[in-house]
Amino acid sequence: MIFVGTVEQGKLDIDFSANYERYLVTLEGQRVTIEVKKFKKKRSIEQNSYYWAVLIDILSKEFGYESEEIHLMLREKFLRIHDNIHPDFVIARSTTKLTTVEFVEYIEKIQRWAAQEHQIYLPDPNE
Repeated sequence: MIFVGTVEQGKLDIDFSANYERYLVTLEGQRVTIEVKKFKKKRSIEQNSYYWAVLIDILSKEFGYESEEIHLMLREKFLRIHDNIHPDFVIARSTTKLTTVEFVEYIEKIQRWAAQEHQIYLPDPNE
């Protein structure tokens, strides 16, 4: 399982610490490993603007849902994190935590899904 946080004054502050703590309870009494890596660059402002102004706008109009509802649905569909040991423990990653590369991959998955499953064309950012 991957959790993200920030080191401040030599201490790790975990984002969504309630999820982290719930997960730790499932590992009670077991030995674990912890790997700490430097966080990679987050998605760009341009990527985020394109996502909301183009993709989310088109899909919300097509499906008749609010923008935030479409966003949450896409996160659940494409950004789920599964735990092999505890299959019922699932989290949808936040788009704010995606790297620029991960965000491009996320957008490509949305475009393929919209085209293949719903015959909806979603333009590329440079169009």
